[in-house]
Amino acid sequence: MQHDLRTAPVRFLDLGHTRLAHRVVGHGPDVVLIHGWPLHSLTWRDVVPRLADRYRCHVIDLPGTGATEWTKATPFGIEAHAQTMTRAIELLGLDRFALIGHDSGAAIGRYVAANLGSRVVANVVSGSEIPNHHPLLLTFLLAAMKLPGGTFLLRKALGSRTFGRSVFGWGACFADVSRADGEFRTLFVEPLVRDRRVFAGQLGLTQGWDWSVVDRLEDAHARITGPTLLLWGARDPYFPAKKAEAMASQFAGGARFVSYADARLFVHEEHPERFGDEVGRFFDEVIPRQAVRASA
Repeated sequence: MQHDLRTAPVRFLDLGHTRLAHRVVGHGPDVVLIHGWPLHSLTWRDVVPRLADRYRCHVIDLPGTGATEWTKATPFGIEAHAQTMTRAIELLGLDRFALIGHDSGAAIGRYVAANLGSRVVANVVSGSEIPNHHPLLLTFLLAAMKLPGGTFLLRKALGSRTFGRSVFGWGACFADVSRADGEFRTLFVEPLVRDRRVFAGQLGLTQGWDWSVVDRLEDAHARITGPTLLLWGARDPYFPAKKAEAMASQFAGGARFVSYADARLFVHEEHPERFGDEVGRFFDEVIPRQAVRASA
């Protein structure tokens, strides 16, 4: 496959407490992709080839995930990860760039965009946190993980195909739950079940979860000056499409809302070609190519 993210060299950005794994694919204006939970950067494996012929895609494993090396000193949380990503962007020397984020990765991305202002020329948000909306499914999972033995039971449950196909597992993520098998299971599910450190790293984002950080996204939206695309699954049980569409009015730089009737939370996993093409058309329209450094 041309522009194959899976075979791209892994380089590391040393932040002291963390060494962020970083891959670069493609050429053109810079785009930073931020994955969601409990995934890692290879979730973009089928999206990047749709963009890399005209955009330079920077794909990073968040702390606690993928090939990124983390320590006891690594800070976790949406705001902490936003600071980490901002440091990574500075180390990469990116002046102006676009962002693509999914799930909590898009919440992280929105804080980055709010803090960096006009440097973020376009922003894509998919299946992500909505201010003043606290999903019952997520609230249940967070509460269950605090119970004695809760994280152990969750790790075991994720390995069960029966649980995995339920609304408490991957059934909430895919309209066609068979997509949770095969390559997705190999890349994301099996490492969680097999490796305690992998699971512990993913849990980092959930420890000390603070809903006020989610609710303050509304203030962040008012500081995002670049145009935003909200790309949603109409059947998303975590972050309802109707609430996401209403959220579009909060963005200072304007936002358009697009939803797919045959998708849930993981739009980019279930429909990577449509997702990539939609994002590509949006970027082609809104990114002023003459004003953005085109990387070779």
